Amino acid sequence: MKATTKQVLTGATWLVVLLAMIGGTMLWQQQVHKSKPVTTITVTSTERIPMVLLLDDHLTHNQIQQLTAHIQNSSATQTLVTAKITATGTVTFKGQLLNSDNRPYIQVQLPKNLDSNRQTHLLKQLLTAARQQFKFRRFNLVSYGRGGLTATNYVEHTTTSLSPQHLVLMATPFNGTSRQSNNCRQTMPVAAESQTATLAKLIAHRHTIDSKMQVLIVAGKAIKADQPLPLQSALAGQSIFKLVVKVYQQKVLRSWRTQSGLLNNRQIGNTIQTFIN
Repeated sequence: MKATTKQVLTGATWLVVLLAMIGGTMLWQQQVHKSKPVTTITVTSTERIPMVLLLDDHLTHNQIQQLTAHIQNSSATQTLVTAKITATGTVTFKGQLLNSDNRPYIQVQLPKNLDSNRQTHLLKQLLTAARQQFKFRRFNLVSYGRGGLTATNYVEHTTTSLSPQHLVLMATPFNGTSRQSNNCRQTMPVAAESQTATLAKLIAHRHTIDSKMQVLIVAGKAIKADQPLPLQSALAGQSIFKLVVKVYQQKVLRSWRTQSGLLNNRQIGNTIQTFIN
């Protein structure tokens, strides 16, 4: 009799344990499948942060289109608009952004044959108007060729609120194109006695640059071909930015063509997008 009672109690205990396990499993499945409320929202995913393009005014229309296409890369759905300013300060915009354009492109056109100070003033005026027109607060500045000299002079003479988050300088002749002043294959900083007046002036004003800005310098290295822009000149910007900003990078892209081959290099888009994003 006692043995039977013990068996009954043991069986009842196992039954309770089994039912508890089944109930716990069902409760866990309900919690897993229940939709969880969103507690955080990534603001940067919807904030409009344009990429402002300040390119060399000697580029042809086709070269500009090709370079822009490579830069747009994975964000080709984003709109490209043009912002132009005259020597007298009249601003015009060509194109309109969509509500979904959170990373659009704004190609800047400045007047030719003006000194660097005047161009800097006009660029500041143009960006102020663009911020009002297209409703953005932050932006990234991407330049090419002599546009990089204007961009560098701009960041040295603008306010913190009008400084770009990221500054990209491609094939910029910081120390001119002379091989007498530059070692064609040298990647080290240019010696003080070999610096052009332009480079020396930019170095002298580097302390005014916003240290929070992130800078990328991209140079092209032609293999077995003529290279109009010495590599050392394109990388001479390291003497301006490297000791000032917290984030500084430089990259050399190799090709079999001349320096203009950088415009056709598919790596340029990935390089810029990786740096900015």
